[in-house]
Amino acid sequence: MMRRLIFAAAFAYPLFFNGAHAAERCLPQTNGSHSSKLCVNETPFGHDYYTLWVDNAPIFTLPDDYIESVTLTHRIPEDAAIEFPLSRQGTPTVTISGGCTPISEQQESGGKKVGIEVGRSCSFTWGNVVVLKDLQIRY
Repeated sequence: MMRRLIFAAAFAYPLFFNGAHAAERCLPQTNGSHSSKLCVNETPFGHDYYTLWVDNAPIFTLPDDYIESVTLTHRIPEDAAIEFPLSRQGTPTVTISGGCTPISEQQESGGKKVGIEVGRSCSFTWGNVVVLKDLQIRY
C-alpha cells in the first residue's frame, strides 16, 4: 500500500505543484450582490488556464483556446437537488455564457506596425444575471 501511495505522490507532484513555471493572477469584480473573480494561471510557452469563481465557488476552468466563447447549460431537476442560488431563476434550464475576447494593439516591429494581442476582455452572464462585465486582463 505504501509503495502505491509513494508512486501516486511522485506522479501527481509535477501535475499539481508546477509553481516554479506558472503564475496565477486573480482579478475580482462585484456586480450587484454577487462577487466574482477570474483567475488566470499563466504558463510561459504554454496554455493559460482561466478559472471563473462566483460567490466563492469555482464554476469552470478552461484553457485559453476555448475561453473566447463559452456556453454551459444546466437542466434544473424537479426534486430537491442542491443548486447554486444563481441557477434558480424560475426556468427549467439556466445557461452560463460569455467569454474572453482578445484585446489587440498596434505596435512597432521591424519598422512596421503589427497587431499584437495584449490581453483579453471578459464578460459572463448566469441566466439573466451579469456575473462578470468587461473585466480586462493585460499580459
